[in-house]
Amino acid sequence: MANGPKKNILLISMDDAVAFWRYKSIFGGALQTPNLDRICAQSTSFHSAYCQAPVCSPSRASFMSGLSPHHTGVTKADAQYFDKVAPQKMWPTRLREQGYYCVPGGKVMRGYGVLPKEVHDAVYSTPYSESLGKFTLGRRKRHFANRVIPDQVEYGGHRGGPATTTPESDNQLYDNQVANSVIAFLQSYDQDAPFYREVGLQSPHGPWTTPARFKVMYDFKSLNQPKDWARGFDLTQTPADLARENIENRRRRYWRQSVRNYFSALSYADYQIGRVWDALKASPHADNTLVVILSDHGMHLGERNWFGKSTLWEQVANVPLIIHDPRQPGHQVITDPVGLIDLGPTLMAYLDLPPIAQSAGRSLLPQIRGARVPDRAVPTFFDDHAAIRKGQYRFIRYGDGAEQLYDLTEDWWQTTNLGPEHPAYQEMRQAHAQCCLDYGLDLSAPPSPTPKAAATATTHDGKTTLA
Repeated sequence: MANGPKKNILLISMDDAVAFWRYKSIFGGALQTPNLDRICAQSTSFHSAYCQAPVCSPSRASFMSGLSPHHTGVTKADAQYFDKVAPQKMWPTRLREQGYYCVPGGKVMRGYGVLPKEVHDAVYSTPYSESLGKFTLGRRKRHFANRVIPDQVEYGGHRGGPATTTPESDNQLYDNQVANSVIAFLQSYDQDAPFYREVGLQSPHGPWTTPARFKVMYDFKSLNQPKDWARGFDLTQTPADLARENIENRRRRYWRQSVRNYFSALSYADYQIGRVWDALKASPHADNTLVVILSDHGMHLGERNWFGKSTLWEQVANVPLIIHDPRQPGHQVITDPVGLIDLGPTLMAYLDLPPIAQSAGRSLLPQIRGARVPDRAVPTFFDDHAAIRKGQYRFIRYGDGAEQLYDLTEDWWQTTNLGPEHPAYQEMRQAHAQCCLDYGLDLSAPPSPTPKAAATATTHDGKTTLA
């Protein structure tokens, strides 16, 4: 596809963002993402995209290298993962070797802080000194008397619902700093080399601090729990360390405020993405820049009494993935399963570069051009636990050998484990084992001991009962 000058790449990464199109009205009140909506109207959206790990560092190590977590060796939270994955394994390093001007910007590869100097210098073109102290996280309660941050108020709910109340405090938010930086770059970049530019947003990661106007745009009283939750959630076969609880759904007001907080942070991320998008389209780079928008993983928003990530269920594994090619600005939705691991192979194909060695991912260009791959199995791993999405089913095997099967068409919230008697069980079990092997996890080894499975079920009102 090497026609004309090399394409620029703008990579926008959100943190903890759900597949927002599924949540537009799922709780009654409308989730507001007007900028993502208008970008999707000019792009290809992958509605069945899956992260390869349900926490930050293994997911990012995977999609930024094109390698499976069981090939990188980063299978759970690891703030220092570059001791396992050399920076030369990251696909942006290949872009730099091809003459790209590579620029960091926020949390993309790992964490909110500056990467180690040897990593930065291997991947990016900018001087390391320019990254020091460039972006700062919000102020913390523990640094203030009475744990009250000036120019902030709290709207209630999980983690308090903090909001800034002045233009000055609004401007100090991490995402505003990141967006301002990339906007200035797009307005000023005039070198001959094509660029690779990162835009790593904090939102909608907790504690969901936003300008106050994003909190008040939502009437939390209009939010209601889905009727499917009334069935309760079967937690049998789930290891205890993956069946944690941190919220009681029977406290309806508290839950509604908590969802409001998350929605407001997602709308704030949408706002900053819109600012970056408008700056790109007003710049000389508009017609030659591929845009990718994604999230490292999703979130549970209170189901199973859990407001967080770190599980293998659909709501955490399914993530937004959007690719905008200015030469093909039409609206397209792809529902066949794909993985974030496909990002590197796809960009290499766009740029006519050699495939990534040992990558279990694949280029999505054929699907963007109309090919169908409906029966692909796409995995998500967390340590020695593993799940796949294939067809209408989700199959999970935990490290202790316990297994779960869900029909996502009939039971998207995965309230009921269908069990080994279901007609699809054996086929899914075999597909799961083969997929895991392809991605570096051999299930023929004896199961590892893990915390005892939770012998409970969580009811719709937040009570836990014996299974």
